[in-house]
Amino acid sequence: MIFSICFFNLVKIAKFYIWLPYLSNIKVYPKSVYFEYKGGELNIDWVRIHSVMIYGHSVDLPCDFLYKCCFYKIPVVVHRRNVSRAVFICSNLSGDSENILSRQILFRNNEKKKAYIAKKLLLAKFKSMSWLVPYRSDYLYKVFNIDEMMAFEAYHARKYWREFFRLLGVNVNRRINDSVYKKTLDAVSKFLSGIMLRWIVFHNLSPYHGFLHKPVDYPALVYDLIEPYRGFFDKVVFNVFVKFKQSGVNLDKALSASIDEIKEFLSYKVYVSATRQVVGFKELLHGIVLSLRTYLLSNTKRFIVPMPSKPKGGRPINAGYKLYGGNAGITNFWPNTKQFVKSFEEVYFNLDF
Repeated sequence: MIFSICFFNLVKIAKFYIWLPYLSNIKVYPKSVYFEYKGGELNIDWVRIHSVMIYGHSVDLPCDFLYKCCFYKIPVVVHRRNVSRAVFICSNLSGDSENILSRQILFRNNEKKKAYIAKKLLLAKFKSMSWLVPYRSDYLYKVFNIDEMMAFEAYHARKYWREFFRLLGVNVNRRINDSVYKKTLDAVSKFLSGIMLRWIVFHNLSPYHGFLHKPVDYPALVYDLIEPYRGFFDKVVFNVFVKFKQSGVNLDKALSASIDEIKEFLSYKVYVSATRQVVGFKELLHGIVLSLRTYLLSNTKRFIVPMPSKPKGGRPINAGYKLYGGNAGITNFWPNTKQFVKSFEEVYFNLDF
Protein backbone atom coordinates (compact mmCIF):
# COMPACT_ATOMS: atom_id res chain seq x y z
CA MET A 1 0.00 0.00 0.00
CA ILE A 2 1.56 3.29 -1.08
CA PHE A 3 1.11 6.32 1.15
CA SER A 4 -1.75 8.48 -0.07
CA ILE A 5 -1.46 12.26 0.14
CA CYS A 6 -3.53 15.18 -1.10
CA PHE A 7 -2.13 17.90 -3.33
CA PHE A 8 -2.27 21.62 -2.74
CA ASN A 9 -3.87 23.45 -5.63
CA LEU A 10 -1.55 26.41 -5.27
CA VAL A 11 0.90 28.14 -7.56
CA LYS A 12 3.68 27.62 -5.03
CA ILE A 13 5.33 24.23 -4.41
CA ALA A 14 2.78 21.63 -3.34
CA LYS A 15 3.20 20.54 0.27
CA PHE A 16 1.80 17.40 1.88
CA TYR A 17 0.44 16.46 5.29
CA ILE A 18 2.34 13.34 6.34
CA TRP A 19 0.83 10.71 8.65
CA LEU A 20 3.15 7.87 9.68
CA PRO A 21 1.51 5.07 11.71
CA TYR A 22 4.03 2.89 13.56
CA LEU A 23 7.15 4.26 11.89
CA SER A 24 9.73 1.46 11.53
CA ASN A 25 12.52 3.03 9.49
CA ILE A 26 13.73 6.49 8.56
CA LYS A 27 16.59 7.54 6.30
CA VAL A 28 17.69 11.15 6.00
CA TYR A 29 19.19 12.49 2.77
CA PRO A 30 20.35 16.04 1.94
CA LYS A 31 17.27 16.89 -0.13
CA SER A 32 14.79 14.17 0.79
CA VAL A 33 13.75 11.72 3.49
CA TYR A 34 12.58 8.10 3.38
CA PHE A 35 9.94 6.67 5.73
CA GLU A 36 8.88 3.08 6.19
CA TYR A 37 5.78 2.56 8.31
CA LYS A 38 2.92 0.16 8.89
CA GLY A 39 1.12 -0.12 5.56
CA GLY A 40 3.57 1.54 3.21
CA GLU A 41 6.65 3.63 2.52
CA LEU A 42 7.32 7.16 1.34
CA ASN A 43 10.28 9.00 -0.17
CA ILE A 44 9.67 12.74 -0.37
CA ASP A 45 11.65 15.97 -0.78
CA TRP A 46 11.96 18.13 2.31
CA VAL A 47 10.48 21.15 0.54
CA ARG A 48 7.29 19.17 -0.18
CA ILE A 49 6.48 18.43 3.48
CA HIS A 50 4.00 20.64 5.30
CA SER A 51 3.80 18.79 8.63
CA VAL A 52 4.44 15.31 10.06
CA MET A 53 2.48 13.24 12.54
CA ILE A 54 4.02 10.04 13.91
CA TYR A 55 1.39 7.77 15.41
CA GLY A 56 2.01 4.84 17.73
CA HIS A 57 5.31 3.19 18.55
CA SER A 58 8.18 4.57 16.48
CA VAL A 59 11.87 4.07 15.90
CA ASP A 60 14.19 6.61 17.47
CA LEU A 61 14.26 9.86 15.51
CA PRO A 62 17.81 10.74 14.36
CA CYS A 63 19.21 14.18 15.10
CA ASP A 64 19.67 14.79 11.38
CA PHE A 65 15.93 14.36 10.89
CA LEU A 66 15.11 16.85 13.65
CA TYR A 67 17.64 19.38 12.35
CA LYS A 68 16.15 19.15 8.85
CA CYS A 69 12.62 19.61 10.18
CA CYS A 70 13.66 22.72 12.08
CA PHE A 71 15.49 24.10 9.06
CA TYR A 72 12.45 23.66 6.79
CA LYS A 73 10.04 24.75 9.57
CA ILE A 74 8.28 21.37 9.54
CA PRO A 75 6.40 20.69 12.80
CA VAL A 76 6.46 17.11 14.07
CA VAL A 77 3.73 15.69 16.31
CA VAL A 78 4.32 12.37 18.07
CA HIS A 79 1.12 10.80 19.38
CA ARG A 80 0.43 7.46 21.03
CA ARG A 81 -2.85 5.82 21.85
CA ASN A 82 -4.08 6.32 25.42
CA VAL A 83 -1.54 9.11 26.03
CA SER A 84 -3.35 12.40 26.57
CA ARG A 85 -0.43 14.68 25.72
CA ALA A 86 1.34 14.58 22.38
CA VAL A 87 4.96 15.56 21.79
CA PHE A 88 5.35 18.71 19.66
CA ILE A 89 8.62 19.51 17.89
CA CYS A 90 9.00 22.75 15.97
CA SER A 91 11.61 25.34 15.07
CA ASN A 92 12.19 28.39 17.23
CA LEU A 93 10.58 31.70 16.38
CA SER A 94 12.57 33.88 14.00
CA GLY A 95 13.11 37.62 14.24
CA ASP A 96 10.02 39.74 13.68
CA SER A 97 10.26 43.43 12.84
CA GLU A 98 6.58 43.89 13.74
CA ASN A 99 7.11 42.46 17.25
CA ILE A 100 3.99 40.31 16.95
CA LEU A 101 4.90 38.16 19.97
CA SER A 102 4.79 41.16 22.31
CA ARG A 103 1.40 42.13 20.88
CA GLN A 104 0.11 38.61 21.42
CA ILE A 105 1.12 38.57 25.09
CA LEU A 106 -0.19 42.13 25.56
CA PHE A 107 -3.62 41.20 24.18
CA ARG A 108 -3.61 37.98 26.20
CA ASN A 109 -3.08 39.95 29.42
CA ASN A 110 -5.88 42.38 28.54
CA GLU A 111 -9.02 40.74 29.92
CA LYS A 112 -11.37 42.63 27.59
CA LYS A 113 -9.47 41.80 24.41
CA LYS A 114 -8.85 38.24 25.55
CA ALA A 115 -12.57 37.72 26.21
CA TYR A 116 -13.41 39.20 22.80
CA ILE A 117 -11.10 36.79 20.98
CA ALA A 118 -12.37 33.86 23.07
CA LYS A 119 -16.00 34.68 22.27
CA LYS A 120 -15.32 34.89 18.53
CA LEU A 121 -13.61 31.50 18.60
CA LEU A 122 -16.39 29.84 20.58
CA LEU A 123 -19.22 31.28 18.49
CA ALA A 124 -17.52 29.99 15.35
CA LYS A 125 -17.10 26.61 17.03
CA PHE A 126 -20.81 26.46 17.89
CA LYS A 127 -21.66 27.29 14.28
CA SER A 128 -19.45 24.49 13.00
CA MET A 129 -21.23 22.09 15.36
CA SER A 130 -24.70 23.18 14.26
CA TRP A 131 -25.01 20.07 12.06
CA LEU A 132 -25.72 18.28 15.34
CA VAL A 133 -26.73 20.93 17.90
CA PRO A 134 -28.68 23.86 16.39
CA TYR A 135 -26.91 27.21 16.64
CA ARG A 136 -28.69 30.08 18.40
CA SER A 137 -27.92 33.73 17.81
CA ASP A 138 -28.16 34.50 21.54
CA TYR A 139 -25.31 32.16 22.48
CA LEU A 140 -22.96 34.01 24.87
CA TYR A 141 -25.15 37.12 24.65
CA LYS A 142 -23.83 39.71 27.14
CA VAL A 143 -21.26 37.22 28.44
CA PHE A 144 -17.87 38.88 28.84
CA ASN A 145 -16.20 36.58 31.35
CA ILE A 146 -14.06 33.74 29.99
CA ASP A 147 -14.89 31.42 32.89
CA GLU A 148 -18.60 31.80 32.10
CA MET A 149 -17.90 31.20 28.42
CA MET A 150 -16.01 28.01 29.18
CA ALA A 151 -18.77 26.84 31.52
CA PHE A 152 -21.27 27.24 28.69
CA GLU A 153 -18.85 25.54 26.27
CA ALA A 154 -18.66 22.55 28.63
CA TYR A 155 -22.47 22.37 28.75
CA HIS A 156 -22.65 22.59 24.96
CA ALA A 157 -19.96 19.90 24.59
CA ARG A 158 -21.83 17.44 26.81
CA LYS A 159 -24.96 17.93 24.74
CA TYR A 160 -23.01 17.66 21.49
CA TRP A 161 -21.17 14.41 22.32
CA ARG A 162 -24.27 12.81 23.81
CA GLU A 163 -26.07 13.39 20.50
CA PHE A 164 -22.99 12.37 18.49
CA PHE A 165 -22.86 8.91 20.06
CA ARG A 166 -26.64 8.50 20.19
CA LEU A 167 -26.82 8.84 16.42
CA LEU A 168 -24.05 6.26 16.09
CA GLY A 169 -26.10 3.90 18.22
CA VAL A 170 -23.45 3.39 20.88
CA ASN A 171 -23.50 3.97 24.60
CA VAL A 172 -20.02 5.38 25.05
CA ASN A 173 -18.47 8.50 26.48
CA ARG A 174 -15.81 10.21 24.39
CA ARG A 175 -13.48 10.25 27.40
CA ILE A 176 -13.31 6.45 27.79
CA ASN A 177 -9.66 5.68 27.12
CA ASP A 178 -10.08 2.35 25.35
CA SER A 179 -12.81 3.58 23.00
CA VAL A 180 -12.08 3.30 19.27
CA TYR A 181 -14.11 6.49 18.87
CA LYS A 182 -11.92 8.47 21.26
CA LYS A 183 -8.77 7.02 19.74
CA THR A 184 -9.84 8.14 16.28
CA LEU A 185 -11.04 11.59 17.33
CA ASP A 186 -7.88 12.25 19.32
CA ALA A 187 -5.62 11.11 16.47
CA VAL A 188 -7.44 13.41 14.03
CA SER A 189 -7.09 16.30 16.48
CA LYS A 190 -3.33 15.70 16.83
CA PHE A 191 -2.97 15.40 13.04
CA LEU A 192 -4.66 18.79 12.56
CA SER A 193 -2.62 20.33 15.36
CA GLY A 194 0.56 19.76 13.34
CA ILE A 195 -0.92 21.66 10.39
CA MET A 196 -2.01 24.56 12.59
CA LEU A 197 1.31 24.60 14.43
CA ARG A 198 3.22 25.21 11.21
CA TRP A 199 1.21 28.34 10.37
CA ILE A 200 1.44 29.70 13.92
CA VAL A 201 5.23 29.34 14.02
CA PHE A 202 5.55 30.54 10.41
CA HIS A 203 3.89 33.84 11.39
CA ASN A 204 5.99 34.19 14.56
CA LEU A 205 3.17 33.73 17.06
CA SER A 206 3.75 31.83 20.28
CA PRO A 207 1.92 28.46 20.15
CA TYR A 208 1.94 28.32 23.96
CA HIS A 209 0.02 31.52 24.70
CA GLY A 210 -3.64 30.90 23.97
CA PHE A 211 -6.84 32.79 24.71
CA LEU A 212 -9.23 29.93 25.50
CA HIS A 213 -7.01 27.18 26.87
CA LYS A 214 -5.16 28.43 29.93
CA PRO A 215 -2.20 26.02 30.39
CA VAL A 216 1.09 27.04 28.82
CA ASP A 217 2.82 23.62 29.05
CA TYR A 218 1.29 22.57 25.71
CA PRO A 219 0.58 24.62 22.54
CA ALA A 220 -2.69 26.17 23.73
CA LEU A 221 -3.02 28.56 20.79
CA VAL A 222 -2.95 25.60 18.39
CA TYR A 223 -6.09 24.16 19.95
CA ASP A 224 -7.67 27.60 20.27
CA LEU A 225 -7.48 28.16 16.53
CA ILE A 226 -8.70 24.66 15.64
CA GLU A 227 -11.87 25.15 17.71
CA PRO A 228 -13.86 27.10 15.05
CA TYR A 229 -13.54 24.15 12.67
CA ARG A 230 -13.94 21.33 15.17
CA GLY A 231 -17.50 20.55 14.14
CA PHE A 232 -16.56 20.20 10.46
CA PHE A 233 -13.83 17.69 11.23
CA ASP A 234 -16.08 15.80 13.66
CA LYS A 235 -18.65 15.48 10.87
CA VAL A 236 -16.06 13.93 8.56
CA VAL A 237 -15.14 11.36 11.25
CA PHE A 238 -18.83 10.77 12.01
CA ASN A 239 -19.46 9.96 8.34
CA VAL A 240 -16.62 7.42 8.42
CA PHE A 241 -18.11 5.68 11.45
CA VAL A 242 -21.56 5.59 9.87
CA LYS A 243 -20.13 4.15 6.65
CA PHE A 244 -18.19 1.48 8.53
CA LYS A 245 -21.12 0.46 10.71
CA GLN A 246 -23.48 0.22 7.74
CA SER A 247 -21.03 -1.88 5.72
CA GLY A 248 -19.97 -4.05 8.65
CA VAL A 249 -16.28 -3.10 8.37
CA ASN A 250 -14.11 -3.49 11.49
CA LEU A 251 -14.01 -0.15 13.32
CA ASP A 252 -10.32 -0.63 14.09
CA LYS A 253 -9.67 0.59 10.54
CA ALA A 254 -11.65 3.78 11.11
CA LEU A 255 -8.58 5.74 12.25
CA SER A 256 -6.61 5.44 9.01
CA ALA A 257 -9.79 5.94 6.98
CA SER A 258 -10.61 9.10 8.95
CA ILE A 259 -7.15 10.56 8.34
CA ASP A 260 -7.55 9.92 4.60
CA GLU A 261 -10.99 11.53 4.62
CA ILE A 262 -9.67 14.56 6.52
CA LYS A 263 -6.97 15.02 3.89
CA GLU A 264 -9.58 14.93 1.14
CA PHE A 265 -11.81 17.30 3.09
CA LEU A 266 -9.00 19.82 3.49
CA SER A 267 -8.83 20.19 -0.29
CA TYR A 268 -12.61 20.64 -0.68
CA LYS A 269 -13.60 24.00 -2.17
CA VAL A 270 -15.57 26.42 0.03
CA TYR A 271 -16.70 30.03 -0.26
CA VAL A 272 -15.56 32.49 2.43
CA SER A 273 -17.71 35.61 2.63
CA ALA A 274 -15.21 37.40 4.91
CA THR A 275 -12.80 37.74 1.99
CA ARG A 276 -15.16 36.90 -0.91
CA GLN A 277 -12.98 34.05 -2.09
CA VAL A 278 -13.29 30.41 -3.07
CA VAL A 279 -10.51 28.41 -1.43
CA GLY A 280 -9.64 24.92 -0.29
CA PHE A 281 -10.80 24.26 3.26
CA LYS A 282 -7.16 23.92 4.32
CA GLU A 283 -6.69 27.64 3.66
CA LEU A 284 -9.03 28.42 6.55
CA LEU A 285 -6.47 26.97 8.96
CA HIS A 286 -3.92 29.39 7.55
CA GLY A 287 -6.48 32.16 7.31
CA ILE A 288 -7.42 32.18 10.99
CA VAL A 289 -3.76 32.69 11.88
CA LEU A 290 -3.61 35.58 9.37
CA SER A 291 -6.78 37.01 10.89
CA LEU A 292 -5.46 36.84 14.44
CA ARG A 293 -2.16 38.37 13.37
CA THR A 294 -3.97 41.21 11.59
CA TYR A 295 -6.07 41.91 14.70
CA LEU A 296 -3.09 41.78 17.06
CA LEU A 297 -1.24 44.31 14.90
CA SER A 298 -4.35 46.58 15.00
CA ASN A 299 -4.63 46.57 11.21
CA THR A 300 -8.33 45.94 11.69
CA LYS A 301 -10.71 46.60 14.58
CA ARG A 302 -12.30 43.15 14.42
CA PHE A 303 -11.09 39.59 14.68
CA ILE A 304 -12.86 37.94 11.74
CA VAL A 305 -12.73 34.15 11.69
CA PRO A 306 -12.82 32.81 8.09
CA MET A 307 -15.69 30.33 7.83
CA PRO A 308 -17.46 28.47 4.99
CA SER A 309 -20.53 30.47 4.01
CA LYS A 310 -22.98 31.36 1.27
CA PRO A 311 -22.71 34.29 -1.15
CA LYS A 312 -24.68 37.29 0.06
CA GLY A 313 -25.06 40.91 -0.87
CA GLY A 314 -23.85 44.02 0.86
CA ARG A 315 -20.54 45.79 1.08
CA PRO A 316 -17.37 43.70 1.36
CA ILE A 317 -16.03 43.13 4.86
CA ASN A 318 -12.75 44.79 5.72
CA ALA A 319 -11.16 41.60 7.02
CA GLY A 320 -7.62 42.92 6.70
CA TYR A 321 -6.24 39.75 5.11
CA LYS A 322 -6.58 37.56 2.02
CA LEU A 323 -6.54 33.79 1.64
CA TYR A 324 -4.72 31.80 -1.01
CA GLY A 325 -7.45 31.29 -3.58
CA GLY A 326 -9.75 32.90 -6.17
CA ASN A 327 -11.20 36.38 -5.82
CA ALA A 328 -14.64 37.77 -6.60
CA GLY A 329 -14.97 39.47 -9.95
CA ILE A 330 -13.46 36.73 -12.08
CA THR A 331 -15.61 35.53 -15.00
CA ASN A 332 -18.24 33.01 -13.81
CA PHE A 333 -17.10 33.50 -10.22
CA TRP A 334 -20.56 33.72 -8.65
CA PRO A 335 -22.21 30.87 -10.61
CA ASN A 336 -19.24 28.63 -9.83
CA THR A 337 -19.26 29.74 -6.21
CA LYS A 338 -22.92 28.79 -5.77
CA GLN A 339 -22.11 25.37 -7.19
CA PHE A 340 -19.23 24.95 -4.72
CA VAL A 341 -21.55 25.89 -1.84
CA LYS A 342 -24.22 23.46 -3.00
CA SER A 343 -21.69 20.65 -3.35
CA PHE A 344 -20.23 21.34 0.10
CA GLU A 345 -23.66 21.28 1.71
CA GLU A 346 -24.67 18.06 -0.05
CA VAL A 347 -21.50 16.20 0.89
CA TYR A 348 -20.58 17.61 4.30
CA PHE A 349 -22.47 20.42 5.92
CA ASN A 350 -25.56 22.60 5.77
CA LEU A 351 -24.59 26.27 6.08
CA ASP A 352 -28.00 27.49 7.27
CA PHE A 353 -26.98 28.56 10.77
